[in-house]
Amino acid sequence: MRGAFTRRTMASNQSTPLSDKRSVHLKSSTVREWMMFIVLVAIGAAGRWLFRDIPNFTPAAGVAVFAGLYFSTPALALLTPLAVMVVSNIGLQSYGNWGMLAVVYAALLFPVFLSRVLSQSESGRRRLRPTGMLACGVLPSMFFFLLTNFAVWFGGGLYAPTPTGLLNCYIQAIPFYHYTLISDLLFIGIAILSYELIVYFDRSNQTMAVEN
Repeated sequence: MRGAFTRRTMASNQSTPLSDKRSVHLKSSTVREWMMFIVLVAIGAAGRWLFRDIPNFTPAAGVAVFAGLYFSTPALALLTPLAVMVVSNIGLQSYGNWGMLAVVYAALLFPVFLSRVLSQSESGRRRLRPTGMLACGVLPSMFFFLLTNFAVWFGGGLYAPTPTGLLNCYIQAIPFYHYTLISDLLFIGIAILSYELIVYFDRSNQTMAVEN
């Protein structure tokens, strides 16, 4: 009996450091993710303020793609572009009504979903293949264009409530679309490159820690 008790005590003492390490790693990961959340919101809001005179030229979609790849929890990833919009809308021109604001916010959640659906988990990190990178660069601007202009046609009263009116709405919005596309290609490209660099350096640090 005394020997069995001794073995259980030794096993318990051996497992405690492992549990402590896991707890410390979990806390460190959580702190790191919230720090990254703050950085992303700051970058997204500053970018919207900086480029406010250029229509539809914003880093919001790039921030959303990065959040979808980086954060382990979908809730935090989805919260990131919403927080960018809430913070940056302070001092910027209003959307006119709550319905249009809701549509814009919903459109900016699409890049988060897209990056998470198209990516695959490798060694605890999400990775995009080249086709996924291309899709993340092009599709968000198309989705934003189609959804927001449909909302303008549906509830704005500016165009006839007919298929011709909807077509005219999209035609009138084409001159603004290239701003969205260019900004998405630029900022989503920067976001994916930054994420890949983070993954690379994380793996390098882990390899060095194992070797030491």
